[in-house]
Amino acid sequence: MDERRRMRVFTALSHKQPDRTPVDFQAVAEIWDKLYRHFETDDMKTILDRLEVDCAWADPQVLRPATERDADGLIIGWGGSRIRLVRNQYGVYEEIVKYALDGCSTIEEVDAALSLPDLSQWEFGSIKEACKTYDDRFLIGGFASAFYYPIQVRRMEDLFIDMALNPALAHHIIKRCFDWHMEYHERMLKAGDGRIDAMQIADDFATQLDLLISVDMFREFFRKPILEYVELARSYGAIPYLHCCGSAYHLIGEFIDMGIEILDPVQTAARNMDPEKLKMEFGGRITFHGAGETQKILPRGTQDEVRENASFLSRTLGKDGGYIMSSCHFLQPDVPLENVLAFYEPENRE
Repeated sequence: MDERRRMRVFTALSHKQPDRTPVDFQAVAEIWDKLYRHFETDDMKTILDRLEVDCAWADPQVLRPATERDADGLIIGWGGSRIRLVRNQYGVYEEIVKYALDGCSTIEEVDAALSLPDLSQWEFGSIKEACKTYDDRFLIGGFASAFYYPIQVRRMEDLFIDMALNPALAHHIIKRCFDWHMEYHERMLKAGDGRIDAMQIADDFATQLDLLISVDMFREFFRKPILEYVELARSYGAIPYLHCCGSAYHLIGEFIDMGIEILDPVQTAARNMDPEKLKMEFGGRITFHGAGETQKILPRGTQDEVRENASFLSRTLGKDGGYIMSSCHFLQPDVPLENVLAFYEPENRE
């Protein structure tokens, strides 16, 4: 056990310089498979040990079938939407082909069509085991959502139309989905018994260029549920962590005001997301998580370019703490194993 791992993260969160920049690791299954073969193990903790990762993630065990299908052979997704698997040369992705709330125009129709998962399909007691397994690491949990899950059951463009023309319906859809997440995540936190260090809410409010909606519309529809989640996390001693892809720049001040303490994934290829700019404007008020460049450098760069990207982030975002280094988004199947290993070389964190 190395207690320095967890303390290293807390030092960074207090905006003090740790002995080296702390790191996290997130990747799709295909990357994990590459690492299992490379390190000749089937144990996730061994991988984190070998990469010298300071954080770990805790999730309850899923009891339901991973790919329950309907009569047409489509996967039954969260809330009742229908999903198909799409393969490319690197891996497999899910694609929604029918949204649960297609054609719904009233609250009554939404309630009839929405099929939220039964929470008995998750074994929350497994959280206790994760807390023991990763007791020397900074433990992160959760996948709550105020926006992402509503657009898993309602087409994004339809939800935007609702927000503009039928706000009562939009609020209802958002609340139905979010209330489910609040119950799910409170069960997680109870099982963690104060050991979960940070709790994530994940919503992508931006594109590569700017926000998907105005700041005013963000405040109208999403500020209240996020504040509720921040309060829930803090009531169990967990730090509020928010994931927002793309050019989140114009919402960072809002996030800070709402009590968000960790911002992920810091998509540096997006407009206004330059690491030096972000550090200068917000560095003393929020901790950045992520930023390893996954659009060009990690999938197609040389190992030296990957090392330089990691080292640059450690020197800029990591100066005086306030940074947890990781890839920007989960490492995708097209990232070569050599680049994964290069990014996580300890020398990049000095």
